[in-house]
Amino acid sequence: MTRSARTAALVGALLVVGLGATACSGTAGASGDGAKDGKVQKIVVATGASPKPYTYLDDSDKLTGYDIEILRAVDKKVADLSFDFQVAEFPALFAGLDSGRFNIVANNLSANEERKKKYDFTDPYLEAQFGVVVKQDSGVSKVDSLQDLAGKKVYGEPGLNFTKILESYNEQHPDKKINIEYTELDLQSQYNNLAAGLVDFEFNERVVFDGYGKKPELKLTFVPIDGQYLTKDFGTNLQSAFAVSRQTPNREHVEKEINTALQELAKDGTLKKLSEQFFGADYSVPKQ
Repeated sequence: MTRSARTAALVGALLVVGLGATACSGTAGASGDGAKDGKVQKIVVATGASPKPYTYLDDSDKLTGYDIEILRAVDKKVADLSFDFQVAEFPALFAGLDSGRFNIVANNLSANEERKKKYDFTDPYLEAQFGVVVKQDSGVSKVDSLQDLAGKKVYGEPGLNFTKILESYNEQHPDKKINIEYTELDLQSQYNNLAAGLVDFEFNERVVFDGYGKKPELKLTFVPIDGQYLTKDFGTNLQSAFAVSRQTPNREHVEKEINTALQELAKDGTLKKLSEQFFGADYSVPKQ
């Protein structure tokens, strides 16, 4: 069986098992007032297992990544919570939060204003650097604003923060639009197609570029964009956090426990260590 086939099979199996267990037990985490009566409350954590290195399946088909290992470290610190990790397609993550099937989504989510209307978010654990990825011979060495990319073609995935920024730009500049080609291609295929000239650029984070586009044979380069500009003009939140379903039992207690553990992991250097392990640099927040 090929690597991709094994991964697809595992994702399907995990999803079926997860949904089956949920169907039998009702709302995820509904084991009762775990924080109040001494019982351990199960917290169902959903992830799309992409993008790498935030969340992914390794060569042994084990779920790992920066987001995942942070929650495993939190799990060790919090006695009355137990994390059950499940894999689902990205669109299903939000549907699961809406229904209460999933208590938490761990998928490098930006806590933007639209999402905060529907979900709670933990304290942030990472601050990203956004930018564009272009071919090394493209002649693009600096991007002062998205207007510099007007008329160029880029892949967009519905629902992603990156795509929402581009859509917002197009709404603000109808006469200088960026050509968004919506796709369900995986990230590696997107970067391969960029190298082949099928699109003009990718709009992403530096660490995602490092995970998919930094391969020497692709001859791609990352050009950063000022984060303050993106925040001011498009309301972008460059910090990532875990999304929490408002249907989670003992929600306030769960969030307090996780946030306290995150603060401890920042203080003892665990977040920095994990960031350097997965990204090669310290992008963790809060920094001590």
